[in-house]
Amino acid sequence: MPKITHPVDIAWTSDVEAAIETFGNRGRNEIIRYLAEHGPVPRGDIVDAVSASEASVAQHLLALESTGVIVVDIVQGRRHGRSPRYSVDDDRVKVLLEAHTDYLLNR
Repeated sequence: MPKITHPVDIAWTSDVEAAIETFGNRGRNEIIRYLAEHGPVPRGDIVDAVSASEASVAQHLLALESTGVIVVDIVQGRRHGRSPRYSVDDDRVKVLLEAHTDYLLNR
């Protein structure tokens, strides 16, 4: 069976792509759930709370930040020597979930 790398479909929007990237990973879902209940918190608290290594959490946080699902209180590039705090953008989560649902149900 051929592998689908990217659907050729106008319904496959950037929000659908972001939803797949965000919610298609167990570690990222665990981080989102933790932040929804405990955020804003520094990365160390997230590492202590979820079942992933510090390096893995760092990568997940970058991916989640790039899709807009998490918000960081210090702008990238100004974080050196500082401890940024991470929180969930509830509205962005809802937008991505709705886009994914709409895509799956052909709405």
